[in-house]
Amino acid sequence: MRGIARIFLVVCVCACTLSAQTGSNTSPCVGSQEPQNHAIAVDQLVRYHDSGEYDREIREVANAARDYLESRIKDASKQDKLAAVFDIDETSLSNWASMSDCGFCSYSVQVKLYSGVHDTAIVPVLELFNYAKKNGIATFFVTGRQNAQREFTVKNLDEVGYSGWTDLIMQPDGNKLPARVFKPQNRQQIEDRGYRIILSIGDQASDLAGCCAERVYKLPNPFYLVQ
Repeated sequence: MRGIARIFLVVCVCACTLSAQTGSNTSPCVGSQEPQNHAIAVDQLVRYHDSGEYDREIREVANAARDYLESRIKDASKQDKLAAVFDIDETSLSNWASMSDCGFCSYSVQVKLYSGVHDTAIVPVLELFNYAKKNGIATFFVTGRQNAQREFTVKNLDEVGYSGWTDLIMQPDGNKLPARVFKPQNRQQIEDRGYRIILSIGDQASDLAGCCAERVYKLPNPFYLVQ
């Protein structure tokens, strides 16, 4: 039986090798399948965005977050220092114009190619931000953007309607820590200032990983992954 198994394995290996050498159209061997073509993936992402499904899902999450804030503030005392934490890219601001124009290149490449382009507000999140602020909740931005972009980021936020926020926490220039590490650290810094973070919203799992938020809400983002 073992001998038969060895023969079968040798035949399979030989068949795979022969297929690769002859350019055969037969199914590729296990473990050597070519990834999906980038152009197909880009087309799928654009269709998802342009179909309206992306916007619908964002609205659904933002509405749920607002409902939670509404119920939470009813139980809060006047002595509570409540806070809400907002990510920036693909949460508060949309990079869609630059990102789609460059074929979904990385954020660092976008900054080089579109250094003067301001991002647009993601409207349901802007509405959530204003609702929190109106109801006395301190609003914080915690972002992976580095301090070199502070002036540009503040101007962009103000330009699209994000005003009156409590603080904008950015990362040191040259930061190498992953978001799943520095974001909970930043939220802990907020709580160390006496705030209770009742809501944190972002588009990456790494935005929401770790400590220091009563409730987290994740927006859709199939366009890129931040660890």
